[in-house]
Amino acid sequence: MSNKHEILKIENIRKIYQAKNDELEALKSINLKVNEGEFVSIIGPSGCGKSTLLSIIAGLEEKTSGKIYIDNEEIVGVSRKIGYMLQKDSLLEWRSIYQNIMIGLEIQGIKNKENEKYVKDLLKKYNIYEFRNKYPSQLSGGMRQRVALIRTLAIRPQILLLDEAFSALDYQTRMLVIKDVYRILKNENKTVLMVTHDISEAISMSDRVVVLSNRPSVIKKIYDINFDMESRDPMNCRENPKFSKYYENLWKELDINAW
Repeated sequence: MSNKHEILKIENIRKIYQAKNDELEALKSINLKVNEGEFVSIIGPSGCGKSTLLSIIAGLEEKTSGKIYIDNEEIVGVSRKIGYMLQKDSLLEWRSIYQNIMIGLEIQGIKNKENEKYVKDLLKKYNIYEFRNKYPSQLSGGMRQRVALIRTLAIRPQILLLDEAFSALDYQTRMLVIKDVYRILKNENKTVLMVTHDISEAISMSDRVVVLSNRPSVIKKIYDINFDMESRDPMNCRENPKFSKYYENLWKELDINAW
């Protein structure tokens, strides 16, 4: 990744929640740099603040202190440079697939001929065009996730945040969707920061895996993931001899028995 420039910098992010007679420190001091085109996963104990960190980066939750930079420019609040994909696809059932995908452009006031062409090209490229006039209830769970991803890509974000984006799917569908999403994101050369509770998912999709500690969270360790493959995809990574070693190391780092 050294030949790619730094696109995201998270500097000393701290989050404290105020209670009635006390305070709860969720994030202590999070520092992370992500390069353009890199896929980075964040794992950690339940309740350690993984999703909180993503919400702060997305501008949906206020940080107590610290700074976030994209391309060396400090970001405050919601930014058009960031796309956010959640566990639920949140497709509007009364809008067609095409109308759902266009909603981000409408909200941001950037629905124009150029962006409409870009969306139609995405639909054709990823085999959704023929479904554009259908409604969400007419699609499978896997296809709904693909539509949700294309909707996020439609606003042309520089960075994509995935928050447990596949956890609501059954196992077989999840495997297919993970492979599909990974292919699309790599084709589009997107920078991705993903929160997941699934160690296998993190290993199979990521260039690096960040391990957070118990609350108040700090970064315990960052693992580089390298399978030395010409044509990597999440399925063949799981069959690679290195996979089990990565899994073992991350499992030990999480110290599951200490939760």
